[in-house]
Amino acid sequence: MTFLENWQAHLVPSGTFQAQDLWQLLIVIVLFAISSKTLGSKANTVLIPRSTPTLWLKRNLCFLALWAAILVASGICFVTQTEAPVFRFFSYLGGIWLIIGLLTSFIPSRFWSKSVAAVCYFLTTMLSLSLVDDSIETLQELHFTIGTNSISAWGILSGILAFAFTLWISLAMAKVIETQIKRVPQLSASLQVLIAKIIRIVFILVATAIALSSMGIDLSALTVLGGAIGLGVGFGLQKVVSNFISGILLLVDNSIKPGDVIEIDGTYGWINNLRARYASVITRDGTEHLIPNEDLITQRVINWTFTNNLVRMKVPIGVSYDADPHQCIALVIAAAQSVERVLSDPTPVCHVLGFGDSSIDLELRFWITDPTNGVANVKSKVLLNIWDTFKANNIEIPYPQRDLHIRSSDVAMPSTEQSNSPQR
Repeated sequence: MTFLENWQAHLVPSGTFQAQDLWQLLIVIVLFAISSKTLGSKANTVLIPRSTPTLWLKRNLCFLALWAAILVASGICFVTQTEAPVFRFFSYLGGIWLIIGLLTSFIPSRFWSKSVAAVCYFLTTMLSLSLVDDSIETLQELHFTIGTNSISAWGILSGILAFAFTLWISLAMAKVIETQIKRVPQLSASLQVLIAKIIRIVFILVATAIALSSMGIDLSALTVLGGAIGLGVGFGLQKVVSNFISGILLLVDNSIKPGDVIEIDGTYGWINNLRARYASVITRDGTEHLIPNEDLITQRVINWTFTNNLVRMKVPIGVSYDADPHQCIALVIAAAQSVERVLSDPTPVCHVLGFGDSSIDLELRFWITDPTNGVANVKSKVLLNIWDTFKANNIEIPYPQRDLHIRSSDVAMPSTEQSNSPQR
């Protein structure tokens, strides 16, 4: 007896399923509902940073409970000498799935672990169904017609298998290509993101086309339907399509890329990631803003690091008219140069902008090269140094002053005594 024949004998002793075995399938469905209701929510709360056998068992408590219940039901039928091919089928298949899950859990990467396990699950299921007599013919008889295309249950299963397998290979290849693209120093960050997105989309489309072909669907017959769907999507999802196209334009013209410090509509922060629909901008307080790509195209955006990371800061300062402006300028420049983040080249400068109502108006201008670390904090340090320097040199920062002149009036005022006298 060959391996497949032995495996077939263990799966279904009679070689096929009968209509009277339907009650066993109903019991399996009920057990699945109970196990998922009781253990499914608890298993979903288990976070798996990386794949290990222990964490896999905790994550799949629902499957383990269902498989144990089917084993008990199969054992009861064996003791009572009741033929239970459905119980036996799922008990052996569940055991194979348990072995596959434990073996693939040794793969550290969650992506590769789940991908390999999913492909093995589908392969073993299809192999098990194919060993049951007349199973493929039965699934092929269950079909429905869409236009001139006839789609069967077997075609759907094979299409799902083909889609899962090709999608797994496609995403794996895309991930490898993305890793190699990131190692090319000649490509900018935005161009790397654009190439990676295009490769991923192309691979997903290829996997979808292969799956549809496996189902027996003629792809040429979908051209009219695809055009109608595309037209409907264009009208119904204008904003989504606009954001998607805007994202591609942003990546192509390299105007905004990950790591840039931007300011848009009062939001100041650095770009953490560029997605197909939006850009993720993290502000200094840790808040992550999701700005639609269309806004980055249509609105005015200040990119602090578009050409380089050099940013000039301006700090207005007022000093008393009793102070020497030449001395104040020298002290202000020295105070700015003592801050670590202020660049010495270009050197800070200070100019007299005018003579105000209450003070001599000065303006300090200095450069920084790390705007991602914030601009308000470096301004604060510079102003504190200026304050300490002015205090040490007895230089006054004046309050707003107004001179009030009271002039005598030529208009005769009524006597106070007459106004206070009682009326008669």
